[in-house]
Amino acid sequence: MENTPNGLIVLNEKLEVQQVNGAARRLMNIRSASDVMGAHVARILDPEVFLTVLNTRRNILSHRVYLAEYKRYVDLAVMYDYDSRLLIGIMRDVTEEETAREKKEDISQKTIEVADKVVEKQMRIVQEIASLLGETAAETKIALTKLKESIINE
Repeated sequence: MENTPNGLIVLNEKLEVQQVNGAARRLMNIRSASDVMGAHVARILDPEVFLTVLNTRRNILSHRVYLAEYKRYVDLAVMYDYDSRLLIGIMRDVTEEETAREKKEDISQKTIEVADKVVEKQMRIVQEIASLLGETAAETKIALTKLKESIINE
């Protein structure tokens, strides 16, 4: 348990912490396992996913969670062990991956906004040019019509 890079937390059916490894302690800024041993999981994590597994007896193999108080994203897997009647939570820190995804999404959104502004400006310029061409065409028609009438009248 101590050698895996994944955070492991083991809970009994009352959702009380029975074991927590070093990786999980680092993820949740827990100094010592004894600080949370026997405490309800709600003290350190949202118990919802654990309750779901406990009530349905169906394992959840991947559930992305943002741990706001720890400022970390984790992929959480929760399994119920029938023999020992324990819930086992495995947490993989995906903060860097999620931060990179958010940055990429932000850049994409800004690129879309710039493209929209460029298209909008181009359309406005096209409309202004069309308007000017229309005015000059009308003025040219009037001038040529007067010239034609003038020549006919002579």
